[in-house]
Amino acid sequence: MRTPPPKTTRRLILAAGLFACTPAAAQIRFADATARVGLEDADGPISAAHICAADLDGDGFDDLVVGRSRVFLNRAGDSGRVFAEVESTGLPETRRGDIIVFGDVDNDGHADAVLARSLDVNADGYEPPADGEPQALAWLAGNGDGTFGQPLGAFTPINTATPGTTAAVSLGDLDLDGRLDIVLGQWYTRYGQSLESYANDVVLQQADGTFERMALPVDGVEFNDEADAGGRPTYGVLVAHVLSSVVPGQHPQILELNYGRRWNRLWMLGDDGEWFDTAPDVKLDGDAIRHGRHPDWLKERAKTDPRFDRDDEKPFRANGNSFDAAVGDVDGDGRFDVLLTEITHGWAGESSDPSRVLVREDGFAGPLFIERDGLSLDRAPQDPSVRSWNQGDIYGGLGDFDLDGRIDVLVCSSDYPDNQRLRIWRQQADGSLIDVASWSGIDHIGAGQLALLDFDNDGDLDIAAGQSFTRLNAAQRAGRKPRIRLFENRAAGTADRHSIVLRLEGAPALGMNRDALGAMVRVTTTIDGERITRIAQVIGPGGHQGKQGSLALAFAVGADGAEEVEVFWPDARGTTTRLGDVAPGSHTISPDSAR
Repeated sequence: MRTPPPKTTRRLILAAGLFACTPAAAQIRFADATARVGLEDADGPISAAHICAADLDGDGFDDLVVGRSRVFLNRAGDSGRVFAEVESTGLPETRRGDIIVFGDVDNDGHADAVLARSLDVNADGYEPPADGEPQALAWLAGNGDGTFGQPLGAFTPINTATPGTTAAVSLGDLDLDGRLDIVLGQWYTRYGQSLESYANDVVLQQADGTFERMALPVDGVEFNDEADAGGRPTYGVLVAHVLSSVVPGQHPQILELNYGRRWNRLWMLGDDGEWFDTAPDVKLDGDAIRHGRHPDWLKERAKTDPRFDRDDEKPFRANGNSFDAAVGDVDGDGRFDVLLTEITHGWAGESSDPSRVLVREDGFAGPLFIERDGLSLDRAPQDPSVRSWNQGDIYGGLGDFDLDGRIDVLVCSSDYPDNQRLRIWRQQADGSLIDVASWSGIDHIGAGQLALLDFDNDGDLDIAAGQSFTRLNAAQRAGRKPRIRLFENRAAGTADRHSIVLRLEGAPALGMNRDALGAMVRVTTTIDGERITRIAQVIGPGGHQGKQGSLALAFAVGADGAEEVEVFWPDARGTTTRLGDVAPGSHTISPDSAR
């Protein structure tokens, strides 16, 4: 493991930006629009744990992909937007664990599909995909109408990737050459038999459209239960600017979210062109509690019930079951912060990391991500007699849901019977977070995959979510089945709430990927007499199981709009676009938009 040299660390220091905003309070409020917009089958609700959002037909409205392969196009209806299913999409049938994400791989203006197979090749009785189907990693060209493959269903294999237990996919331009690259998060080589895991894959697209695997420093390193130097079981990968300053020409990083209470990694591209893990230096690998001790009550119970007889964990197994992440400027200081979502159990003890918001602070030694008072998401029971509890936080998202200029937090909890549901924390004027799920209009237990989008282009963020009843008891399941839901945000209907929504179009001729993944934006506006500056970035598919939401960026602004919008494009030359006096509403920006 390499430690970044001091000069690299010093370059990461970023001066704090302006952030002051205290508009009048407004309740976060959503309404279930699922049936109204046509997201139901003829015989009732659509049952799926997975859902993602992407503009598949290029009309400026985000479409939905349900259950990994059912495509619903966003269309104008008699009384608002509705979703219409595409009968024959060309997408292949998926196997358990397969992942499909969407991005413009060939820069032709159409969203393509990237399929990653989850292949447990070392399992007894393993059966490979059928002949004529994608065997591991492949992509299908988008036709711009919600169908894929030319001819329909035709795919291009990417044979340089590792055939293994892929559990996550992320897209981004890692080398700033204007072409989308692929990162695969790999899981155990033999689940239940060994702690050894595959090394994750970084697959770079070449100038001729082929893909080559770039080795990470852990490739070929044997498992070690002291340093944990080899591959780690990864449930989420995210290509994003975590340590980047909001200036032109910045390479994104790879956030590796690891399961089995293993340390996370943050891969950064060094000046020598090699990747190194900087997570331990910036404190994104795990929290500070690493003794691995189980609680006393568990040890006492083990004296009479051998099922609870567990050895305390070594430090490498005293961290988190990290599933998902989101990146955004939570505290408004001009630096990107990180939300980590974790699965945690009462029996695991205090060294098992809970879900948390980590705020970036920069000092003389460089950047650090810390837990700040008032930002806790922990829901551990305060009653010491309650010992059997879970926090099944599978997905997470960040967004200004009430358009007050402050970032709020969304967490999807699932897989356990003890009140696992969709939760929203609203950021208060003092920067603290308050759980407002019970009066937000959302009632969604077993919350599955999350997609944030503005489906009706009214300027606020709506929520699409799958659902899973895994591990619920018979009484909880009785009379119902899991279903997807679309929750419509009502913030834009409030008279004193205004926003701009920015859709960025990269220019391949200038060395940018068409989706503008990796672009960073800075917006300056005045709200309630306070001049504020906020930042955001375009993040593609990534996180747990290829979580994917809209690529559009929404910013709360005053009634007069934004005084200035700055776009730092994801190209090696550092192209920047600056716009003044941007009115509230939806805007498409390209590198030649400056006026």
